[in-house]
Amino acid sequence: MKQYMVTHTFKSQEMKDKFNETIGGMSREDIIKSSTGDKAKCQLTFMTPKESMKMFCYWKAENTDSVNDQLAAMNDFFEPHQFQEVEGEVFDYNS
Repeated sequence: MKQYMVTHTFKSQEMKDKFNETIGGMSREDIIKSSTGDKAKCQLTFMTPKESMKMFCYWKAENTDSVNDQLAAMNDFFEPHQFQEVEGEVFDYNS
């Protein structure tokens, strides 16, 4: 699988609030299930402060379409996702 850093930009503050409300009503298991599939798996998610309209995620996926397909139920919250393919870890600061 390829690795991607993905910028998810909310369409509006209202959509960010609705996303947070939706996620807040889901169990941890359901959140993982919604972002994990055979062709795309979210590895990490970084939320930003309230005034920011961006969210960042690290994905492992066959390709960018696989991420879009995995997020199909949530894509209405976001502008088109921005993908940056990345290579394997260069240095793990936590080891």
